[in-house]
Amino acid sequence: MRYPECVVCYESVGWIGLTSNLALAFMKMFVGLISGSHALVADSLYSAKDVIASVLIIIGLKVSKKPIDKEHPYGHGKIEFILSGVVSVIFIGATGLIFLYAAESLLEGKHEAPLLIALWAAIFSVLANALMYTYTKCVSREINSPMVNSLSKHHSADALSSMAVAVGIICSHYLGMPWLDSFVALFESVHLLYLGGEILWDSYQGLMDSSAPKEVIERIEEETSRVKGVSSIEQLRTRLVGQDLWIDMIVGVDPDQSISDAKKTSDLVEETIAKLIDHVGNISVHFKSPHGSVPELEVVKSEMKLKDNRQDLRKSGETA
Repeated sequence: MRYPECVVCYESVGWIGLTSNLALAFMKMFVGLISGSHALVADSLYSAKDVIASVLIIIGLKVSKKPIDKEHPYGHGKIEFILSGVVSVIFIGATGLIFLYAAESLLEGKHEAPLLIALWAAIFSVLANALMYTYTKCVSREINSPMVNSLSKHHSADALSSMAVAVGIICSHYLGMPWLDSFVALFESVHLLYLGGEILWDSYQGLMDSSAPKEVIERIEEETSRVKGVSSIEQLRTRLVGQDLWIDMIVGVDPDQSISDAKKTSDLVEETIAKLIDHVGNISVHFKSPHGSVPELEVVKSEMKLKDNRQDLRKSGETA
């Protein structure tokens, strides 16, 4: 996090999301039922899924920031991937019911244009979700949370969904296409199923210790190669642990370096990567001579944990 003020958003993003999405879900469901808009009823499910996601964000962020202990040497960050997977399964099941409801409405062939109050509800939803997308995207970028990033994507999809509802209602009233409302509801349910599958896949990737994105790995290699004394990168492994990126690396050192100088080189690599790469939780660097591995007694393993820095940042934000 770049600013102390980000701590406030870190602590409150789940609660703000819960409150706003709960209000939107009830509003769209109520207006959709009284206005006869199937599309707005389906759209309420977009907000309902975000209510569940917000609750899990509150739980996930609280658990994931717990310190490392003997039972959890890699921290508690994977709780976010587990909870994201739970959200996706529940979400896919609920969306399947909406799909059947919309398909049945289309097959029956009895369509009426919904009341115009549904149009105003849809427009309000577009504006509210656009605002929430901007907010959650900023929080996601600063804390690197998989769940908050997922929530920001959902708000973007929610805004587009509500926009489609508004267009459908306008066409139903003014272009003589009352069936379009049910068609939009069907389209929304298919899109929701796709989103649920995407979240489930991302959760699976996180639980399977997926590596950092290609561009991040290339940046690490580039910055490491610039460190004085590094002759090669023998091995680079990365893993995503919740909000944090863990890095294990073996670097080749110049042949004329002593063990002491090689250790300084590995320390410099750590400092450089920690400074230039965002959201690094742990760095572990070994060094290796160009003629083979350094004897076991001479291997120096340097570990740098940024947990204390993050805790200090949170404390300073709370004090402020």
